[in-house]
Amino acid sequence: MRILITGANGFIAREIIARLAASGHDIVACVHNKLLENIPHSSVFKADFSNPLPVDDWLPHLKDIDAVINCVGVFQTVKEETMWNIHYETPKALFAACVKQKIKKIIHISALGVDKVETAYATSKLAADQYLQTLDIDSTIVRPGFVYGKGSYGGSSFFRGLAGLPFVLPLPGRALQLQQPIHVDDLTLLIEKSLTLPGKQLLCAVGKEKLSIKQMLIQLRAWLGFKKAWIISVPDLLIRIGAKLGNYIPNSPMSETGVKMMAVDNVANEQELHTLENAVHFTPRSYTQGLNGMVSSVQDRWHARLYFLRPLLRFTMAFIWLFSGIISILPQVSSYSFDLLTSAGIPLSLQPFTLYSLSLIDIVFGLALLFNYRIVFMGFLQCILILFYTFIISILLPTYWLHPFAPIAKNIPLLVATLIMMALESER
Repeated sequence: MRILITGANGFIAREIIARLAASGHDIVACVHNKLLENIPHSSVFKADFSNPLPVDDWLPHLKDIDAVINCVGVFQTVKEETMWNIHYETPKALFAACVKQKIKKIIHISALGVDKVETAYATSKLAADQYLQTLDIDSTIVRPGFVYGKGSYGGSSFFRGLAGLPFVLPLPGRALQLQQPIHVDDLTLLIEKSLTLPGKQLLCAVGKEKLSIKQMLIQLRAWLGFKKAWIISVPDLLIRIGAKLGNYIPNSPMSETGVKMMAVDNVANEQELHTLENAVHFTPRSYTQGLNGMVSSVQDRWHARLYFLRPLLRFTMAFIWLFSGIISILPQVSSYSFDLLTSAGIPLSLQPFTLYSLSLIDIVFGLALLFNYRIVFMGFLQCILILFYTFIISILLPTYWLHPFAPIAKNIPLLVATLIMMALESER
């Protein structure tokens, strides 16, 4: 089959593509920006789901397509309107175009629990589910529970980060809410089987084991190979504050949407399990079986340990640049700054311009890091500036290498920290 997959750079979409391509299907990838490397496809095009396309604009992309799998989804956005565009308005136009083009099959990736909570994420996903069910086209709506696998992204990475913290295992409250995790390999097999399902289907994609968030984290920590930790309960007030702040931080591991969805049991009932097994003729493995079937590696442990250190590194680097830029021009300190420029041989007439220009550069770097703007590019510029500072001071003020507080020698670990920050930037 020739299959169009939207959101092709996503964690689940890439796993689906890998399975379908290995089965001989021809993949057309739809992405927001540049397609990531090593994704098998025959063609690719860009579409911004936050700005809905008219129905007719989808038709050229659906030529010779047999099936469409919609994997586009975002867990949080600053504007609720954007969430509705991504989850409802754009898929609505795509689905209508599929009917017009007489596409054989639509598979829509929704989420388990969208009919249980009142958030923009859940209600917009649910609206798309309901609209698709009204159309005269074969369709399967797949509602996965918590998805895990050898790799991780989003919520699964957040859980790994929690499970990998040294000495402690923090839990959201008592963390007794039930989940029904599904291994990503079982999810992709389920989706492959859904391609040939006739009529309309709504499948709750879950594993066969129900367990609490607390049990999931304890098992995950053991799988990572870390010793037992002191379990602590994080008060609901702190969780709500963190979720509120997370709404405005790009790629934040916490948001109000996530907290609300984790606050209730997110499992399938017996009828939904029966429907799933009858449709795909297999039972997805349990969480325990899934973890036992994977071998954790040193890379898994690195990822878990670095999960919370990564943003902390960026924030501390932002602090250094902002502090350096601001402190240098404060009236109480600027006299020392001008003395340093004099010692370096900078003419008096150029000293104010030099001081304020360099301070402005430091502040701009700090703000870029603080707001997560083009980290790799900004890090590259910072490395150049650090090397430039070090070279100039070594030439003009070589005695600073012998300073008892080693202000120049500290540029070496700062440079390495910047390189580490750049290396950790990739989200996928």
